[in-house]
Amino acid sequence: MRKLHLISCLAVLVFIITSVSAQEQYTLRVNPDEGKKISQTINMTMDIDAEGQQVSTDLVMGFDIINTAQKNNSFIFALKYTGINMKMKAAAMEMTYDSKNPEANAFSKQMHATLGKLLESNISFDVNQLGKSSNIKLPEGINLPFDKSMFENISTVLPEQPIHIGDSWTSKTESEDSGLMVENKMTLIEVNDQGYKVNVEGKMFGPDAKQVGNILGFYVLDKKTCLTKITSMTSDVDMPEAKIKTVIKSQ
Repeated sequence: MRKLHLISCLAVLVFIITSVSAQEQYTLRVNPDEGKKISQTINMTMDIDAEGQQVSTDLVMGFDIINTAQKNNSFIFALKYTGINMKMKAAAMEMTYDSKNPEANAFSKQMHATLGKLLESNISFDVNQLGKSSNIKLPEGINLPFDKSMFENISTVLPEQPIHIGDSWTSKTESEDSGLMVENKMTLIEVNDQGYKVNVEGKMFGPDAKQVGNILGFYVLDKKTCLTKITSMTSDVDMPEAKIKTVIKSQ
């Protein structure tokens, strides 16, 4: 009887703890430390199948990001790339670029003419308390694979209202160059010492508003600043001209 009573008490205790945890509300707001440098590394792989021709790209980029000032309800950030390493394979050819050795080959010299500008200059942008980016300023002469929409996702869009674990919210972004529009559904699934873990399910739409792809992954937001500290994201795009699979991981 004592053992049965103990098990019953433990079951009630677990139920109470779980219920309290589920009911706890979280108000997510961007709140960076001014002047504190945050260093991150992005690893991206992209596989393209265009009419039977396969091209694979491995890209590693390191960068530092600093909140330089606050203006009204937005924070002004400066981002500086510290290193870029790229490897491309197409058919029997392999091309490489390392920003630390830009004179290594003809392809490297060509890439450095554009990508080198990211290493020489800061990218500035504003982020409001809900994680929405604006006023993005790139160095002159930067082109694909870099456009302003890429930096609109430098922070995670946050919900306007307090949320519980299991609650969801949405965001939309559009690429100026590709014309693709992305609708993301974010869901808070876990809160721990590492931060807020947010699952992401997204749909990608072409210029004709037809769905052309999906996104699946998660973010981990820093518990104090609500800036994105870990990313794991996979996207699949299927268009008549090409199929593209992209995997992005950063921390």
